[in-house]
Amino acid sequence: MRKTPGSATYEKFFAIGLWNMPGYTINAMEEDPVAYRKSSKQYLDNTPLYNMAYMMPGKDKDAQGRVEITGSIGFYDMLNAYQAAIPGIPNDANKDYARRQYIKNHVNDKSFVNALDSAISSLIELNGPVDHIWAPIDEIVGGGAGNGWCWHPEVGQKMKERINKQEKNTLVYTDLVGIATGNSFLFERNYLRNHDAMPATPPFEELGKDAKIMKDRPLLGFIQSYDGRPTYQNGTLNYTEYDLETLKTLFFENIKISAREYKGCGDVFGINAFIDCNTYPTLSGVTVDAIKAGIGPDTPVWMFFDGNGYAKPNDESVDRFVQNLKCQIYTSIIHGATGILFWNDRSNTPEIFKALEPMVKELTDNLPIVYMNTAESKFVNDLHYMIKDDKGSKFIIAANTSKTETIELNIPNVSKKSLMPLEVFVSKF
Repeated sequence: MRKTPGSATYEKFFAIGLWNMPGYTINAMEEDPVAYRKSSKQYLDNTPLYNMAYMMPGKDKDAQGRVEITGSIGFYDMLNAYQAAIPGIPNDANKDYARRQYIKNHVNDKSFVNALDSAISSLIELNGPVDHIWAPIDEIVGGGAGNGWCWHPEVGQKMKERINKQEKNTLVYTDLVGIATGNSFLFERNYLRNHDAMPATPPFEELGKDAKIMKDRPLLGFIQSYDGRPTYQNGTLNYTEYDLETLKTLFFENIKISAREYKGCGDVFGINAFIDCNTYPTLSGVTVDAIKAGIGPDTPVWMFFDGNGYAKPNDESVDRFVQNLKCQIYTSIIHGATGILFWNDRSNTPEIFKALEPMVKELTDNLPIVYMNTAESKFVNDLHYMIKDDKGSKFIIAANTSKTETIELNIPNVSKKSLMPLEVFVSKF
């Protein structure tokens, strides 16, 4: 629910958000925050379909009335400065491990709390009257985009606590992981079953005597699933390949456990696993189920999707990519997602982003149906559908997540009897 600025009532709100605007290539958000905000506004003003955007804080109101997401960059500046000042930790390739262990054990220290409070108050001042929510650490369970070592739940919980102390009626969005097949938090969880505490240095012996340790990325071997399966092939940056059924299990269990353990870090949760979800669209539904299984059935879930072809195979057409993405998005909605976010690769030309706009417009037009009461949901292999009911009027939202097979849609009173590969169907019946 959102109460727009100036309104006295709350209305149902489905997030459709952006991180980066394709076509805008002047200044990266993290490189020149002031120039980014000033220069990127012209791109935002040309995309009225999106009601939310990651932005550097600023007091200039957006004419489109968007909610701005105060993202992780301001927090990373504070965290990096705090970590760099921790005494006795060598500045080597293993430093993330020791630094994260230290911060986990010192989240209540006055110095850490004061540093957080200072960063938060500064961001609030910069935001001024702009309607905003927060996203302090991107991919918190995975350790951020660098995948060095996890930020522990205690850190995210402390951040949310301090944000809420200064802004009581805000939301914190938590993007759990960017890789769903494993993370170092799950390794720690398994390690602590047989040990009282984590050691001072990374326990490389736990990786096995044949483990190959990368000199510049030595911690990659600790990125493991809930049952110890590796995310990366031994000593390489190559992902371990798993079949669909194994991926379903890994996604569900890894995300469920991570969501459960990090539930105190946010109000709204999601992940971004573009490569796997583009390969197997059904995983978008598995993700929503896993987050809700870990935290609770009413948990708001806003999934990140690949908005500008970051993970598009070279031999896949733009139309096919958009069809795939549409299927992923509606599948997540059928499973209970209440928002979608697009991460956009600014290094790519914007034709995919432009090609997505009709689909986003169609989704916006369908939101009155999405907002209706859900009378029934069903998921059988690649068939995912929900029945909506509004005062006796019934609607169906259905998706076929198979890329190759047409599937039957035998639902009483629904005239359509089959769905083509990756087809989405929304209709009154």
